[in-house]
Amino acid sequence: MKHVNLDTQDETIKQFVLALSVDRGGSVLELDGRAVVCVLSVDGKEDDGEDWTEEKNARRCALIDREIAGTLTIEEVKELHALQEAMLRYRRQVAPLPLDDARALYRELLVRAKADPGPGA
Repeated sequence: MKHVNLDTQDETIKQFVLALSVDRGGSVLELDGRAVVCVLSVDGKEDDGEDWTEEKNARRCALIDREIAGTLTIEEVKELHALQEAMLRYRRQVAPLPLDDARALYRELLVRAKADPGPGA
């Protein structure tokens, strides 16, 4: 997925894009009557209150297959987005990433790097 930094864009562009992301259902941009871009919010607030199930995962996988094949409809794009967000919420609950451990390791490596200037120093 391509990320575009809005901080570097003109204020008019920023306002246009931010206005698109207001609707929880997303926005579809059309050109000549053809859908060309689907914008979905990434706020992670959509939650159906249900547990993650094998059926939801199977549907998510089927939609990913359709996405790869290039046959996903706009409604399916929205459904896949919601399923991806739900899966990530579930994963964070049952298997949170060990960020504290990673941060501690990073700090330790920084200390080591400062103490050892390396070859040629």
